[in-house]
Amino acid sequence: MNDRQKVLFRQLQLMILGLVILAGGILADHPPFIPIGILVLIFGLFRFFVLKKMVDHIDQDDSKGKPE
Repeated sequence: MNDRQKVLFRQLQLMILGLVILAGGILADHPPFIPIGILVLIFGLFRFFVLKKMVDHIDQDDSKGKPE
């Protein structure tokens, strides 16, 4: 796995953690866990797209600077 994939995979793990917290809150009938799970899920999703955009931008800059 290259560095780009590692960065994005960690963000996916954060999103999965949010889903687990959300599901645990629903299944165990703990209402405070539900909004926490939703917030963690949204935070992971936001970070995934921001970091994906940053990595793509860096990849474009690297490909422009390399001689053919």
